[in-house]
Amino acid sequence: MKKILLILLLQFSIFSFQSSFGQIVCIMCFDQNDSISTGINNLIANGGFENTTCIASTGVIGSPTSFCPNSTGYSCDLLDWTCTGGGTSTYACIYDVVTNKSMIEEGNNSVYMGNFYANPCSSTSGDTSCLVMTDCEASGIPAGYPLNPDPAFGSAVGVSIEQTVNGLIVGNTYILEFWAGGEEYMTDPGMFAVDLGFGNTFLRDNNTPVGTGIGTRFIIEWRPTSTSHTIKFTNWGHICSNCTELVLDDVRLYTLAELNPSVPPCPNTNPVAIFSAPNHICPGTCTNFNNLSINATSYLWSFTGATPTTSTDLNPTNICYNTPGSYDVQLIVSNATGGDTLLLHNFITVYPYPAPQGIAQSGDTLFANAGAVSYQWYQAGVLIPGATDYFYVATSSGNYNVVATDVNNCEVEAAIFDVVAGVQSLGNSHSSFVYPNPVGDKCTIHASPFTMGTAVTIKIYNVLGVAVQSEGTNQKSEMSVDVSALPSGIYIVQVTGNSGTFRSKFIKQ
Repeated sequence: MKKILLILLLQFSIFSFQSSFGQIVCIMCFDQNDSISTGINNLIANGGFENTTCIASTGVIGSPTSFCPNSTGYSCDLLDWTCTGGGTSTYACIYDVVTNKSMIEEGNNSVYMGNFYANPCSSTSGDTSCLVMTDCEASGIPAGYPLNPDPAFGSAVGVSIEQTVNGLIVGNTYILEFWAGGEEYMTDPGMFAVDLGFGNTFLRDNNTPVGTGIGTRFIIEWRPTSTSHTIKFTNWGHICSNCTELVLDDVRLYTLAELNPSVPPCPNTNPVAIFSAPNHICPGTCTNFNNLSINATSYLWSFTGATPTTSTDLNPTNICYNTPGSYDVQLIVSNATGGDTLLLHNFITVYPYPAPQGIAQSGDTLFANAGAVSYQWYQAGVLIPGATDYFYVATSSGNYNVVATDVNNCEVEAAIFDVVAGVQSLGNSHSSFVYPNPVGDKCTIHASPFTMGTAVTIKIYNVLGVAVQSEGTNQKSEMSVDVSALPSGIYIVQVTGNSGTFRSKFIKQ
């Protein structure tokens, strides 16, 4: 059912251009049936209208074959599409390869937007004098038109099918490609509209007799302003007694990168410089830039305060900033038509250096500098699970390091070597612990591993590893310690006796 023509040999028309960001860039039309691009990822679901509960029809008012809910003939649906507008007499339906009045370009089905007669220019039936034709496009239509004079066919609203596409990327360029034809017995072009979210664009469609007709392939190059856009096709009816209505097939939406390279670029399309990047970083780290520029063929980047300072890559990577501060980024893009410059002042923010870090050792307890948001300890470069306090009691000898993270999620590291371990942690063995915790004026140490009645030494350290309280006593099953003189905070209690040294953490209220 396809008339295959080589794109390179096509006579085509380009008839609409808008340079504003986030709208239609240009529209091209090709006199051919076959698809323009192959191997694309179609973002339109059921673009060939093969998935439907409808029985094909030639389009008869009142026939129970319409997919439009406002019609008395409504009896079926087009999967993934919604029919809006129209009226009780609308007869929009499915054509198939057996029951049809038109060429069908793709698969077995196409959509026929049957809606009787409409006036494009005035209240006079068949008046098309206002239309300014530029190849496939129609303009000059006055406000309030096209108009179907019969409310049973939707009046000024006409009849539409639409589908909402999600997951679009703002700044990217997309291609809407579709095939348009018309009823075989109509001799003059019809008129319909496409709306991508920017208002109606009026296009023309020719009759396409079964087996011999050659329809029109449209390519609309456009840029979304949102991640979600509704693609809508509208027909008001025959605009003259011999003018066809719309037959629609093979609706496809894909990225500009998937467009057949034989298709020429939109004319007079100046490039637009756009980019993004992770732009709040820690000193001494690097970032990558994502080029979102449109219609550009060459790129010149400038990175103030970075290494390297310039690049001509499409998407520069490993741009490194060592010094805290705010830095400008500039991108100059160009093509054969012209150029564009985007300069973003203070685009890159490099956070201040995190507070310096160090490790103090008291016995086999290792103390990092307090005040960071989080800590992680390592032994011989291997992460120690659960070791996330500002201190760590070394359970084995060796080399240790700690990575501290500040409020900006910037990291700083410190290391200590040749730690000699030999103590245990209260609460990890022998049922030894401190209570209550948090502590008020007094805490009680229950330390079962020591021999009853032997001498023990109790020391309390602050978060900096400085001993702030020390006392000796004889071992009891429970030993009471007065900590009322200590300010509120986190402390380490250390008990040393004939069975070794034990430590645990407590909080002073």
